[in-house]
Amino acid sequence: MPEPTPFPRPWHGASDRGGEPAVAALRAQRAEVNALMALQHAPAGEPRTIAWWRLHRARQARLALLGEDAHRLPPLPAPEEALSRLQKLRLRFGLLKLETARPPGRIARLLDQGAAPR
Repeated sequence: MPEPTPFPRPWHGASDRGGEPAVAALRAQRAEVNALMALQHAPAGEPRTIAWWRLHRARQARLALLGEDAHRLPPLPAPEEALSRLQKLRLRFGLLKLETARPPGRIARLLDQGAAPR
């Protein structure tokens, strides 16, 4: 019986293949799952708003990687209090698409500073 050949690399060798699209897609999916879990556990108010916009950013990054398969993703949870009054009004009248929405100024600054959800 021939000796088994050793694997050329460990089974979890995704760390050395960071540039491959499949690995990048898996990492983007994991980032989105982490953001969704943070949203579900965030208390109401500003921490929940920040968590929703983090989830939105993770979804946008994932959509950029998926390309034509992006239509198969489930919708994001409702933004509830994450939108400003003007954004809510625009959304109601169909003038705002959540896919291209940007966070309100103060929330965007907090996201850029890396504010941790409370």
